Amino acid sequence: MATMLAGAAVMDAALLLVAGNQPFPQPQTKEHLIAVDIMQLEHILVIQNKIDIVIRDKHLAKKQQEEIEKSLCKNGYPWPIIPISAQLKYNIDAVIDYVCRIPIPLRDFASAPQMIVIRSFDVNKPGTDAESVSGGVAGGTILKGVLRVGDEIAVRPGFIRRSSSGVSKWSEIRS
Repeated sequence: MATMLAGAAVMDAALLLVAGNQPFPQPQTKEHLIAVDIMQLEHILVIQNKIDIVIRDKHLAKKQQEEIEKSLCKNGYPWPIIPISAQLKYNIDAVIDYVCRIPIPLRDFASAPQMIVIRSFDVNKPGTDAESVSGGVAGGTILKGVLRVGDEIAVRPGFIRRSSSGVSKWSEIRS
């Protein structure tokens, strides 16, 4: 879950993969849908995989698709569902077509750089005193601006913004 949330912080769109031979929703699917709510993602494609396994009972595949639609619509998610068989490469072209049509958000390269830190790693041995700290590694993505070789950066405490829905956004670290 932590890894998924870290990745979700920098996504513009997502694919929700559902196994066609299992009940919907699975517990981890519910968690992922919560993350989609938190991140306020708009472009989601539901992929109903393993159609080749349930093809013997076409009603089973259709029933699951209806369950998915009912569950998602009840929660306000009018996302498209594409049935596929990854094994047989069935409908993969439809998935690629959908992904290619997702609009690429405008990026702001002119503003001062701002980065969201998703993970950080301490390179110091446990118990190192403050005067001997030699640094760490931060991983994340640049939200706006551009960093160039030789730029000086400052890592400062972030700030929390409230969206119009009242949901707190991730803290951001500005450079």
